Amino acid sequence: MGLSKLMKKEPIVLYIFRFVISLGLLAFMAMLYWSSSLLESDVKKLRNDISQLKDEIVSTRLETEDIKEDVLRIILKNQSLINEVSYDTSEGYDLDYKSSYVDDTIPNILNEDVFYSTTLPEILGEDFVPSGTRHNAMVGKPDNLHPFSNFSTIAGFISLCSISVADLEFGKYETLSPNMAYKIEERIDADTGIPEFWVHLRHDVYWEPLQQEHFPEDVVLAEHFLKKHNVTAYDFKFFFDAMMNPHLTIGGASAKRTFFQDLEDLKVIDDYTFVARWKSSIVEDAATGEKVSKIKYIARSLTGGLQPLPRFVYQYFSDGTKIVEDDSALDTYRIDSVWANNFAEHWAKNIIVSCGPWIFDGMTDNMIRFVRNRDYHNRYAALSEALEVNFKESPNAIWQEFKVGNIDTYELSPEQLVELKNFLNDDDYLLQASNNNGIGRLDYLYRAYNYVGWNHATPFFSSKKVRQAMAYAIDRRRIIKQNLNDMGIEITGSFFYNSPSYDTSIPPWPFDPYEARRLLEEDGWYDSNEDGIRDKIIDGKSVPFSFSLTYYVKNPTTKSNCEYIATALKEIGVDCRLNGVDINDLSADFEAKSFDAIYFGWQLGTPPEKPRQLWHSSGAKEKGSSNAIGFVNAEADSIIEALEYEYDGERRLSLYHRFHKILHDEAPYIFLYTPKRALLYREYVQNVFIPKERQDIIPGATTSEPDSSIFWIKE
Repeated sequence: MGLSKLMKKEPIVLYIFRFVISLGLLAFMAMLYWSSSLLESDVKKLRNDISQLKDEIVSTRLETEDIKEDVLRIILKNQSLINEVSYDTSEGYDLDYKSSYVDDTIPNILNEDVFYSTTLPEILGEDFVPSGTRHNAMVGKPDNLHPFSNFSTIAGFISLCSISVADLEFGKYETLSPNMAYKIEERIDADTGIPEFWVHLRHDVYWEPLQQEHFPEDVVLAEHFLKKHNVTAYDFKFFFDAMMNPHLTIGGASAKRTFFQDLEDLKVIDDYTFVARWKSSIVEDAATGEKVSKIKYIARSLTGGLQPLPRFVYQYFSDGTKIVEDDSALDTYRIDSVWANNFAEHWAKNIIVSCGPWIFDGMTDNMIRFVRNRDYHNRYAALSEALEVNFKESPNAIWQEFKVGNIDTYELSPEQLVELKNFLNDDDYLLQASNNNGIGRLDYLYRAYNYVGWNHATPFFSSKKVRQAMAYAIDRRRIIKQNLNDMGIEITGSFFYNSPSYDTSIPPWPFDPYEARRLLEEDGWYDSNEDGIRDKIIDGKSVPFSFSLTYYVKNPTTKSNCEYIATALKEIGVDCRLNGVDINDLSADFEAKSFDAIYFGWQLGTPPEKPRQLWHSSGAKEKGSSNAIGFVNAEADSIIEALEYEYDGERRLSLYHRFHKILHDEAPYIFLYTPKRALLYREYVQNVFIPKERQDIIPGATTSEPDSSIFWIKE
C-alpha cells in the first residue's frame, strides 16, 4: 500500500511539461485555423478574379464577333461592287478582255438589261448586301441531279448553278441580254451566204471545285476535281456534243435534241470564242412565193440558251482517268457509246457542278442547299446568302411547315383556300403577324396546264372519235369548281392562255355524255354482253374498254381529279382503273410510253412557242421523247415545220392558231385546265410582284407571273 501511494505522486516537472505541450498544441491549432481562413479567403478572391476574367473574355469575344460581322459585311459589299457586271452596251461591251475576234462593225444582238443595270440597284439601295437564307420546300426527293434530267424541278436547280450564253431581259420575251457572252455577232458566211453566230465569252466565270463530303465513301476524288476551272468555249461544245449523242437516251437529252437538232456545228475558235452554225433549208417565202435559204427563226434565241457542261468532271472517272482514253477526235463525245453509257450513270449524277449565281452545297435525304456565289459577275443574280429546299412527303406537309413559319413561300393548293381563311383568323397567326411575320398573297395564272394524255398506240385511243368522246364525257367546269375552288380556267390547246398564240375563239368541248356515247358507238364500242362495260371486236377478239390511268399518287388534287374522271367514264360504259404511282415510276412510265393513259402536266416555256417537242411525229416512237402519247398528224407536222422558218409576226400568229385548231379537233389530250396560283409569302420576302403589272418600273414587260430570282429576305 505504501508503494502504491508513492507511485501516484508525480514530479512537478512532469506537470509543467504537459502544460507546455498542451499550450503549444493549442497555439498550433489556432495558427492552423488562421492559416486555413487566409487560404480560403485567397481561394475565394482567386475564384472571383477568374470569374471576372472569364466575363471579360466572353465580352471581348462577343465584341470581336460583332467586329468580324461588320468587317464581313463591308467586304461583301465591296466584293459585290467589284463583281458588278457592266451592262453598258452602247458600244457593244465594256470589258478589259476584248477578243481579237470581235468585229466592231457588226452590231451586238444582246441588249442592255436596264432592270439589272439601273432599276434593281435603285430599288435595293446603295447599302444593300445579300443576307439571310431563303427556305422553300418540294414534294419528294429527286432521284438524281443529272444535268440532262427531264424534270423541270431538277432543271430549275441546275439553272441556279449554271450559266447560259445569254439571258432574256427581265420581264420580257424574245429579247436577249448579256450573260456568259458579252457580245454575239450575226455574221454572213462568205462561202455559203448563211448567217452564223459568233459568240464572245467572259473570262471570269469558273467551275467551283467539287467537295469530297458530297460523295459516298467509296467515291474518292482525284486532286483534279478539287480545283477551280475556267468555263470556256470547250465546255459549250461539250454540252452540244453530249446532247446530240444518239446513244444518250436520258429523257432530258432527247428533249433537248428536239430543239437543237438543226445546230449543225459548234466550232471553237479559242477558249472564249465559238461559232454556232445552224442548218439552212430551202423554203418557200410566204410573201413572195420564191424559194429561199433560211435558218430557223428560233436559232438566235436557242444560241442564247446554250449552256456549258463541265468537261473537267464528265469526261472522267472519279480517280481522274478519262472515260475515253483517246478523245482527240473532234466528234468523240458526239458519237461515242461507251462514254454515253457512263455519262447516263455518272458517278457525279447526284451533285450539281456549279458556275452560276448559286453554288450547290449538298443534298441529304431531307433537303438540298445552295449558297450564293460571291464571285459571280452579276451581283444581283442572287439576293440571299443561301437557299434551302426541304423535301416533304406531301403538299400538306409543306403547308404545315409554312404555317409555322419554317418556309418563306408557298403555292396554295385549291383545297386549302378554306384552311387559309381559318388560319388567318387563328391566334397563332395573329401572334406571328404581330411579330412582323405576316402573310402576303399574290394571285396569277400559272404558265402550265394539266391534261390526260391518251396513248395512241393502244387499241383504245388510236381513234379520234374515241378521244373526242373522252373529251365530251369529262366535265372540266366541275373539276375546276369542286376540286380547284375555281382556281383554274378551261383551255383548248397547249399554248399558254395569256399568249397571243392561244386562239381564244375556239370553244372548249362541252360536257355531253350523250354525244360521248354516240361517238363510241360510231367507232364500234358497244356493251354486247350487258356487263356495263363497252367492248369491241379487234383482230377477231372481243376487247373490253378497260384501261389504266397512271397518275402521281401523292398529289391530292391530282388524285381527286383522277377519281372523278374514272367515275365519269364509268357512266358511259368505260372502265378506267386508277394506277397511282410515285414520281420516279411516273417518270419511267412516261419515258417508256408504257401506259394506257396518263395524268400529267406541262410547264410552258416563253414565246416564241416551239410545238415540235410535244407534237412532231418524229418523236412519236422515240423512247424518252416528250411526244409520249405518239401523236402523228401530217398537217400539224407541216405547220410546225413552217413556223420554224417563218419570220413574219402576223403569218406566225396565223399558223399558231391553225395548229391550235388541229389539236382541239384531234383531242390527243383532254386539256383540263390552266391553274391559277395563289403565292403566299411571309412579309419579310421582298420584290414579290408581276412584271407585266409594273410598267412603271419595267416598261414593256410582258411576263404575267412573279420571278423568284429577285426575291430577297428583309432582316
